[in-house]
Amino acid sequence: MNFDKLEKIMELNGIVSLAEIARNLNTTPQAVSNWKARNQVPNHVILEVNEKFNLNKGINYNKQQILNPDYNTKEKDQISIPDLLVIFADQLKVILIVPFIFVFFTLINIKFIQIPMYSSTATLVIPEKQTGSMGGFAGIASQFGVNIQSGAQADLSSPDILPKLIYSKTFADKILYKRFYTDKYDKELPLISIISDSDQDVDLNDLAFISKGSKSFRKMVNFEDSNKDPISSITITASEPLLAQKLAETVLEELEKLNRYYKSKVVSEKIKFIDERISSVTNQLTASEKRLKNFNEQNRQISSPALQLEQDRLLRDVEVQKGIYLTLKQQLELAKIEEIQQASIFQILDEPRVPQAPISDRMILKVILAAILGFVFAVLIAFARTFLKNAGIKERKKIRKIRNLLNKKINDLFKDPQVSGIMAFALIVGLPYFLQHKSKNPTFFGLYSGTALLINIIYILFILILILMFFYNRRIINKN
Repeated sequence: MNFDKLEKIMELNGIVSLAEIARNLNTTPQAVSNWKARNQVPNHVILEVNEKFNLNKGINYNKQQILNPDYNTKEKDQISIPDLLVIFADQLKVILIVPFIFVFFTLINIKFIQIPMYSSTATLVIPEKQTGSMGGFAGIASQFGVNIQSGAQADLSSPDILPKLIYSKTFADKILYKRFYTDKYDKELPLISIISDSDQDVDLNDLAFISKGSKSFRKMVNFEDSNKDPISSITITASEPLLAQKLAETVLEELEKLNRYYKSKVVSEKIKFIDERISSVTNQLTASEKRLKNFNEQNRQISSPALQLEQDRLLRDVEVQKGIYLTLKQQLELAKIEEIQQASIFQILDEPRVPQAPISDRMILKVILAAILGFVFAVLIAFARTFLKNAGIKERKKIRKIRNLLNKKINDLFKDPQVSGIMAFALIVGLPYFLQHKSKNPTFFGLYSGTALLINIIYILFILILILMFFYNRRIINKN
C-alpha cells in the first residue's frame, strides 16, 4: 500500500495530521514522515490498519472509497436531498440567525430611520384632444381660397401637453421659489430650501444647486393620465402632510397660470394673423369692387356673351373676397372674446386634501424580501462553513496558505514605507483643493460647513499618520 491510500483511510476516519497518524499506529512522527517521503507503507502497518478499521470484513463504504477513487469523486460531486438536510440541521443556528438579523434591521429602518412620506392627490377633468387653435377657421377659410394649416397642432396651451409641462424645467423653476411653511424649521422657506434640507434662502446664482432642486421636485410630482376617459390625477409627495397639500394647490394654480399665458400668447398670434389677412383681403376686395364699377360704367348695355361672361367673373371675384372678409371678421371677434376669457382648460373634480396618514411603505413586502435575502445569505454561509469543516488535507492546506498570504500581505502593506510614503504624498498634493473648497452653507471661517470641517480634520490627521508610519517603517528597515 502506498502512503496516499493510508492517508485517505486516516482522513475518512477523522485523522488528518501526521502526528495523529503516528499516535494511532503507535509509532513516531519521524517514521510516518519517512513513509510519506518514500510513498510506501510497511506490510505490518498495512495489517494493523486493516484490523483497526475492519477493511478485511468485506468492502465497506470507507474501503470502497479508497479502492475506487472514481466512486469517491462521484459521491462527493453529487449532493442529495438528505445531504442538504444534514447541512441545514448542522448549520441551524446560521439558517435562523441571519434571516432574523435581516428582518430585524429592515423593521428598524422602516419604523425609526426611514422618513415617512405623505401624498396629496387632485383629480382633474381634461377635455379630449383638440385640433389646432385655428382648425374651425381654417376649414371655412379654405373654401374661399385661403390656405391656412389645419389639423392637430401641438402648442403649449393644448391639454395634451400638460404632463410634459408639469415635468418641464420652466414649470419647476416657477414652483421652487414659492414659499411654504414647514414644521421642521417652524417658518416659511422657499421650496428649494425645504427640498435641500436647509433653513437658509438659496443663492439664485448657484445653478448646480437649482438644477438638483428641479430634479428633486420632479420626483415629488406624479401625473397619471387615463387613455380611456378624460379623468387625470396629480399626486404630490412630501415629508409633511400640510406641505404636500399646499404644494399640490400651488402646482394646480401655477399650471393654470402657465397654461393661460401660453393660451393668451397663441390667441394674440391668431389675432395678429387675422388682422394681417383682413388688411390684405380688404385691399383685394376694394380692387375687385373698383374693377366691377369701372366695367359697369363702361358697359351700360351688355348685349354680347363675352361682356356677360366678363361681368359674371367680376361679380364672382367680389363675392369671394366679400365672403373671406366676413369670415375673417367673425373669427377676429371670436378670437377677441377668447382672449379675454379666463376659463381654465381643465376642471378640478377633487381638490387636494391634507393626508391623514403616510403613504404605504409596503412593510410586509419589504420584510418578506428581507427574509428571503437573509435566507439566501444564510444558505451560502452554511455551505461555506460545512465545506471548511469537512475539507480534506489539500483543501485545508490551500485555505491555510491563502490565510497566511493575506496576513503577510496586509502586514507588508502597513510596514512598507513606500506605500505610506506614496499615499502621504498624494494626499498632500490634494490637500490645497480640500482646504480651498467653499461649502454651500459655510459656518466656520466663512468656508466650511460642519461636515466639511470634520472631513478636513480627518484628512489632515490621516496625512500625519501616514507620515509617522513612513518614518517609523524607514527606521525599522535601517535597524535591520
